[in-house]
Amino acid sequence: MHWGLRAKWAKASCLCALFFICGCEGVIGGAGVGGPGQAQQEFICLDPSGIFLGTSPVRRLTNVEYENTVRDLLGGQMPPLPEQPSDAVLEGSFENDAISLGPSDVRIARYETAAVDLGAHAAASSEVLARIMPCDPSGNASACGRDFVESFGRRAFRRPLSAEETDRWAAYFEEQRTAIDFDAAVQLTVAGMLQSPQFLYRLEDQASAGAPGQMELTPHELASRLSYFLWESMPDDQLFAAADNDELQTDEQIEAQARRMLTDGRARETIRNFHRQWLYLDRVLGEDKLPEQYPMWGTQAQQSAREESLKFIENTVTEGGTLEDLLTSTVAYLDDVTAELYGVNAPSVPWGAVELDPTERAGILSRIAFLAGNAHEANGSPPLRGVFVMDRILCEPRLSPPADADVSVPEADPNQGPMTNRDLFEQRVAPSTCQGCHVRIDGFGYGFEDYDAAGIFRTMDNGLPVDASGYAAGIGNDADYEGAVELQGLLAQSDLVHNCVVKQWFTYAYGRTMEPADTCQVEAIQAAFLENGGNISELLVDLVTRPEFRLRIQGGE
Repeated sequence: MHWGLRAKWAKASCLCALFFICGCEGVIGGAGVGGPGQAQQEFICLDPSGIFLGTSPVRRLTNVEYENTVRDLLGGQMPPLPEQPSDAVLEGSFENDAISLGPSDVRIARYETAAVDLGAHAAASSEVLARIMPCDPSGNASACGRDFVESFGRRAFRRPLSAEETDRWAAYFEEQRTAIDFDAAVQLTVAGMLQSPQFLYRLEDQASAGAPGQMELTPHELASRLSYFLWESMPDDQLFAAADNDELQTDEQIEAQARRMLTDGRARETIRNFHRQWLYLDRVLGEDKLPEQYPMWGTQAQQSAREESLKFIENTVTEGGTLEDLLTSTVAYLDDVTAELYGVNAPSVPWGAVELDPTERAGILSRIAFLAGNAHEANGSPPLRGVFVMDRILCEPRLSPPADADVSVPEADPNQGPMTNRDLFEQRVAPSTCQGCHVRIDGFGYGFEDYDAAGIFRTMDNGLPVDASGYAAGIGNDADYEGAVELQGLLAQSDLVHNCVVKQWFTYAYGRTMEPADTCQVEAIQAAFLENGGNISELLVDLVTRPEFRLRIQGGE
């Protein structure tokens, strides 16, 4: 093993615990409560049989949720909508984190423009009118207008309108109908409802008091929780009907809906979107490489690399795959561009399935998107790749280098003779003040030295043999390994990695970081995830059938 990483980890682990010695901001280790990327503390579940609730913040629809909802609400060919400001993302979290979903003047103005355009589209499209109009306006137009308000409002607000809401919106519709005409009333009512907080926010304000400190969601609020978690969109007719008929009361009823929903194409999009954010797959889109060194690299390669990873994840999870499959499978879905990067024959159809060489590639961390997205222009970066494993795969707080650290890309001294990329980084972090943290970081990062800056497999670097050996420390099944394939095999068997995946999905489902009150629930889901062999779909079903998923804390919005 290269210069005894195991021994160096043993000697340096105490330094990492005292993070200020090596200048890192954060504590390595500690799989306690706290969202990915957040400061963590250890909390203990004192009563596994109890029900404890974290907060239930009001959540605005994300850009993805907004677009999906208007698509499913109106149907038909949607008109171009004004581009919304990007959803702000807290470090280590997701786009649906409630804290980052505040309004802005620009967003509100664009919501208005979009609502007006969508209202006009609804009134002018026979396809949309056939979908949203419950009656024939050529008869009693006033009564039809009221029926429309009740029907469309129920779907737009994801719940039945109150009597007061129905009267108010029906009066508005009638006012526009008599002043202009029926079509104008449809247009303006749709535009008005799409600017309402009841549409733009996921409100849970109809819940009723349950046990002390707890509020029981209404069936329609629970239906929305299900649909926006599994589909990132509004409930469909079948889920609405289940809510109308009070058929979301038992674990079995909710499980049946969840399993049905997971077979829908919208669930595939959610799985893609979650992993896109969790694994920072967008990062590869902005990673340029030296053109003289990587002439095949460019915008198309970036886009294809991201899509290849997303298709691998999407197909693996929806076909009943496990976390181990995500970290060890050799199946890839390639187009001509990614096939060239991987050095294999392109499939007969775009994005067809192929088997990669298991000695070179296995699992998501051996794919181009991760490798090229965590690299520099000319070569890979062991620190970037190692920190990624600790941050996203182990849920450890992201480390920051000391203020005076040299974070530039190390360059070879021509007087020293040829050096590998690993040699250059080992030289950079050789000082004892760096080793306290880097022996752990690079214990993961050096495992990816088999891949260059574009993620292309290599056995030689600058005329010298590549050394991709390492020591995976702090994963519960610590061991020496050779290369990324073996490293991912260790990660796939780590309970800590399984627990991290549960935390990531929990954070995504609830739109907030974990809290002390979540400890018992999360530990129960983690135990079930290990029990079912790391099956991702089963994890999602287990999450939504927990009693906490049907409740919110009293006064906790």
